[in-house]
Amino acid sequence: MSQLTESISADDLGDVQIQLDNAPTEVRELAQTFDEMLVRLNDALENQRQFVSNVSHELRTPLTLVSGYVQSTLRRGANLSPPQREALEIASSEADRTVQMLQDLLDLARADSGHIHFNLESFVLDDLVEEVAEMARQYSKRVIKVESNKPGIWVKADINRLKQVLLNLIDNAVKYSSIDKPVTVKLSQVDGRGRIEVCDRGIGIPLKQQARIFDRFYRVDETRTRSTGGAGLGLSIVRTLVEGMGGNVKVRSQLNQGSIFTVCLPLQC
Repeated sequence: MSQLTESISADDLGDVQIQLDNAPTEVRELAQTFDEMLVRLNDALENQRQFVSNVSHELRTPLTLVSGYVQSTLRRGANLSPPQREALEIASSEADRTVQMLQDLLDLARADSGHIHFNLESFVLDDLVEEVAEMARQYSKRVIKVESNKPGIWVKADINRLKQVLLNLIDNAVKYSSIDKPVTVKLSQVDGRGRIEVCDRGIGIPLKQQARIFDRFYRVDETRTRSTGGAGLGLSIVRTLVEGMGGNVKVRSQLNQGSIFTVCLPLQC
């Protein structure tokens, strides 16, 4: 029973049952009670996921409208006073941040229910990474380098989902490193897989927290939530999308030395 309970995760709550042979009556009763508890936990988790999906869907549309009206007022507000303009800019930023969080929650809810769609196709990884890096340079105004030790790496993945993954990882690297330090994206082919490494020389992540950074809503430093944006969903989205494309993602980091996020994807068959 101890070994089984240690291996249970949220993904298999509804499928796990304790099988005991020749156990005393008291132990069998305990196992039955434990199985019933797992069923209740699974039902509660499914209800929570459905609630999050429904709320996210219902709130996203009105918040998108609010954001649109605020931005329109800013563009046309020639007679706004400085305090009014500042207040509207803050409102616009917070509305956009909330809309993005709701979209992230919807993506996770779709993944949980198995409804997220992946359009897997073969393409040259180098071209896509350079395109994403250029997009990141434009919005971040930072130095973002792309290095490859084997040009022309063909992988099989969803192009749009991979763009989302890379933009998220590069955005994190930009947020948590100094403006004078470049972000480097390295490409290679290792052990029959295409590998992408997003490297920064920023503040780093404590070793004991590295195992949790892909968990939903987990943030290494809660005090930086407002200054850096986000709600601790970005890396969870990254893991969900990468694994959905048949790949994996991991992190290596040292405090005050920087972090390396590595994404491995299947090569073209």
